[in-house]
Amino acid sequence: MQKIIALLKNNSLLSRFVKFGFIGLTGTVVNSAVLWILHAHFSISIFYASPLAIAIAIFNNFTWNDRFTWNANIENRQNKYPQRLWKYYFSASLGAFLNYSVLLLLTLVFGCYYLLSNLVGILTGMVSNFLLGEFWVFKSKNTPD
Repeated sequence: MQKIIALLKNNSLLSRFVKFGFIGLTGTVVNSAVLWILHAHFSISIFYASPLAIAIAIFNNFTWNDRFTWNANIENRQNKYPQRLWKYYFSASLGAFLNYSVLLLLTLVFGCYYLLSNLVGILTGMVSNFLLGEFWVFKSKNTPD
């Protein structure tokens, strides 16, 4: 816990976390809108609609994080675009798994409204997604291991 607090005291890290959170909000809107459209308008089960909504939101988040959150080290990145993209999807899979699991648990077991359950699921993966982005996906060549 002390390591996390020390990291957040670093202004550039805090700035990236705020940007990441803002982009996460856009991803939340994308995820929720796609889920709502697929489920409410096309009657697609949340079992299928949610993973598709998550995949689209992950791409949205990757694109904006790549260009906005971690743009300061864009010239000095360890990995090229395709490697960052697959690493982002891979690292975001933990958050996606949490999102999907919480959505199903809260909706099907506890009877919560599916869009509220989805929001709670999104929030559960936020910290792990940021840390993996910071220290693995968008890592600079200059960042110590």
